[in-house]
Amino acid sequence: MKTFINVMLGIVVIALIAAVYFMITTTGGGDDEPKATPAPQKIVYMSTSGVVDNIERRLERRAGRDLRIRCPKKVDKAVGTTFRCSVRTATGTERIALATVTIDGPDGDFTWTSSSKALRSTEAGSTTPAPAPTPGS
Repeated sequence: MKTFINVMLGIVVIALIAAVYFMITTTGGGDDEPKATPAPQKIVYMSTSGVVDNIERRLERRAGRDLRIRCPKKVDKAVGTTFRCSVRTATGTERIALATVTIDGPDGDFTWTSSSKALRSTEAGSTTPAPAPTPGS
């Protein structure tokens, strides 16, 4: 009879140890383990030379004169990035408009609008975005 009680006591102890182990493994081990933090998204920059060429070509055609567009050299390629470009005369001395550019596609596709009534150009499917600083510049 004493042996039976010892065996039963052993089984109860093993069951309690298993229950504690199960609770620890299913709750993540308590606060002692470091929490995994998500890695910050890497910013991928793109050159704005294509944007400059596109805006310059279209505004020159509308204005009938040579213009110079000044944009940041590189911008965040993420969809929703908005930046501004200065539209100047060919000599570069007089600023005549601002072009607001928004990245709206994963491959750097963009839409833009110009702020001058004389040079206003709204690309197809574009809305006038609120000007915002260029991320990462």
